Amino acid sequence: MHEEDRDLVRRWQYGDSAAFEGLVRRWQQPLARFLARLLGSAAPVADVCQEVFLRVHLSRERYRDEGNFSTWLYRIALNLARDHIRKHARLPIALREEVPLAARSDPPLWERRELQEVMDEALGQLTPPLREVLVLRHYAEMNFETMARLLETPASTLKSRFAVALRQMQAILQSLGYGEEEATP
Repeated sequence: MHEEDRDLVRRWQYGDSAAFEGLVRRWQQPLARFLARLLGSAAPVADVCQEVFLRVHLSRERYRDEGNFSTWLYRIALNLARDHIRKHARLPIALREEVPLAARSDPPLWERRELQEVMDEALGQLTPPLREVLVLRHYAEMNFETMARLLETPASTLKSRFAVALRQMQAILQSLGYGEEEATP
């Protein structure tokens, strides 16, 4: 566990509300980006994110420091996202995340935004299990062992899903008219 997380979690478990606020500040943006990619719409992200932190807060006494706090946090988020998806029709991914300004050699901002929209559309066409593994690996930058604990699925299965997700993304992007260079996620 990251040392800053460990300290904040320890203080939070002893009742320090400022420590919990620190955990929220540290994890709110990464969690919101993760949920946006899974849910496909910005509308429910704030509500689901708030529900995640509410559940974390209410579970203070049940939390056991047996792994990374982030894994526990993402497990709660993933379960709530799955519940939301089950309750609502499958939503296309429609992220409009700000693209940071890049070096002069990078494509213009409008091209990056257009490509992000296409990638979001393709991501939205994946089944939830494939989307989850791709988002966790690529966007949340989790390794397969951490993902295995989070999803309670063998790492070998997740590696297979990841490979299938990449192939499907490439096929979707090619069907949208992007060549092999652009279609490689």
